[in-house]
Amino acid sequence: MASTDANTDAGTRTGGPAASGPSIVPPGPARLALIAVTVAVLAQTLRFALPQLDHFADRTGPAVAAVGVIIVFLAGFAAPVVRRAAGSRALLLGAVGGLLAVRLLAQAVEPRVWLAFAATAIGMIAVGALYEGARGLSGVGFATATVAGLSIDAAVRMCFATWDPVWRGGAGPWLACLAFVGLGAAALYREMSAEPVAAPGISWRDALGAAAFGPFLALQVLILSSPAFVASSGWLSLTAAHATIVAGQGLALAFLASGLAVRAVPGGVCVLGGTVLGVGAGAVAGTYALSGIEVVPIVILGQVLSAWLLAVAVRAPLRRAGAGGPAWRVDAGAALGGLLIALILVPYQVSAISPLPFPNNVLPGIAGIALGALAAIASARGGPLPARAPLRALTAGAAALGLLAGTLVFTVAAPDGKAPAPPLPGHVRVLSYNIHDAVNQAGRLDPEGIARVIEEQQAQVVLLQEASRGSLLSGTADVGVWLSRRLGMKLIWGPAADGQFGNAILTSLPVHSSGTGRWPRGDWSQIRGYVWARLGVGNTTMDVWSTHLEGGENQADERARSIAALLRAWGGAPRTLIGGDFNAGPDSPELAAMTEGTDLRSTAIGDDTSPTRSDGARVDWIFGSDGILVTEYDVPVSDASDHYPVAVTVRIGR
Repeated sequence: MASTDANTDAGTRTGGPAASGPSIVPPGPARLALIAVTVAVLAQTLRFALPQLDHFADRTGPAVAAVGVIIVFLAGFAAPVVRRAAGSRALLLGAVGGLLAVRLLAQAVEPRVWLAFAATAIGMIAVGALYEGARGLSGVGFATATVAGLSIDAAVRMCFATWDPVWRGGAGPWLACLAFVGLGAAALYREMSAEPVAAPGISWRDALGAAAFGPFLALQVLILSSPAFVASSGWLSLTAAHATIVAGQGLALAFLASGLAVRAVPGGVCVLGGTVLGVGAGAVAGTYALSGIEVVPIVILGQVLSAWLLAVAVRAPLRRAGAGGPAWRVDAGAALGGLLIALILVPYQVSAISPLPFPNNVLPGIAGIALGALAAIASARGGPLPARAPLRALTAGAAALGLLAGTLVFTVAAPDGKAPAPPLPGHVRVLSYNIHDAVNQAGRLDPEGIARVIEEQQAQVVLLQEASRGSLLSGTADVGVWLSRRLGMKLIWGPAADGQFGNAILTSLPVHSSGTGRWPRGDWSQIRGYVWARLGVGNTTMDVWSTHLEGGENQADERARSIAALLRAWGGAPRTLIGGDFNAGPDSPELAAMTEGTDLRSTAIGDDTSPTRSDGARVDWIFGSDGILVTEYDVPVSDASDHYPVAVTVRIGR
């Protein structure tokens, strides 16, 4: 598929047109496999590290966490030191081999904060080592291997309903891990056994092209290769979302293989491509994002544009000939790319829980524009255009259809759970639960732990807060869909902070109607909101609402405004339960507004003062209106989240 395009242009000189040179024998599939596996494992590393880094911030505070995160993402700048001290081959073996070893270790021992820091640091060094392993490839060959690696990674994730195998035990996750690590180790051994390709002189301008991998990978992890993102933003099923991603990846591979992905283009064209990519990414990702079917063409076009810009950008640092400085400049450029990953993804992750001084849509926009700018810097390095190869393009695009095997496994796999029957006719068991992105108190992504808590309570309705559908806080897993399948319940989604983080309702009852809304805000802080549903109970109906209000002692006025807006949206309908994380204690004036002048009342029976959070706070509540009789109230203790669920059994009147 990529053997012809994998050849490196020879004889390129800094500052002038390409000179003719001898053809280069293709390095074979091992080098392509090495790049593909390394990129896939890098993406997996970021996805399991980001929730752990958030857990670290919860324990140490944002200031300490910020310092730690900056240090670990600066680790890539150690690559030049390793190269100088031990040589280029040692850099490749230590970084890529270390990354594979950490991936194996993460499968053997559940991911922890120290392991996340170590894996991220090694991963940042591996970004530089990628270019050493790819030396002898063209930019098109490098981009082809990169897209192929991400494609296979996304297909494997779909087999596990987007809950990364790294978080899970059992035969299936171990087989997935061993497949990646085994193939990567074999390719690395083959590379170490081969004759090394000498690095040419590299100018700083050439080296900057290596930084393009950073914004490229950030966009892939956040948007372009995330089935949960496409599903939640596009209001699609996970099956349709992955099919969209496969279509984009297939077109990207076909474009790269066709010879149309030119290696020498005007810098202005690259800037234009990056701007289109950035505008599209910013339009569909963030608090003020578009949603709906328009996400589909943006993701497909984004796959093609990002792959093309990466191919243009990395051609310069991979070339075989030229005048300039030492090869460690490529390591420095790659380290800059690793730092760009942090500057894009970490603030975006923080924006889901803390306000930024700007809309978080800016961050994916900057990633696209930066990718275009870095490609423009490297675009003038010249080189012959590849031959047109329509048959190879057709073969490459058709090969991508094999990636739908992941979707097939996901589609035919039956849900494990079966929703329970109601406790008594006319009675409903309801749970309100802030699930903290399904990250438990040990910092482990564990949707199964959440599912077991819900099963133990035999709930027919579950009001979720901090539910993730592609959020970085949950490693881009679609927690909502996973719980829905696992419990055999219908999912009603209500995006809030962005399209991937919000409120949800799971229910086994008939859904007559539903809706969602967000509070108006006058600044760039995250938007809170609600989701509601009208459910059938026997011959009548009940309304249920799930909401999550702003936290912080200085946000009482904001909570009061949100409660006023919530009550207006509710409108006094009978037979209603409103549950959620109100971030307010029992004696707070904003919480009193829920019951003063309304027919709502707390469902807590008697003087129950059970805390609803692991730190002893009592901030999660369920309120019922006329037509709701509470017969049981409980706050079961669990470490599946930093909050405990509030469980009630109610009898529905007419």
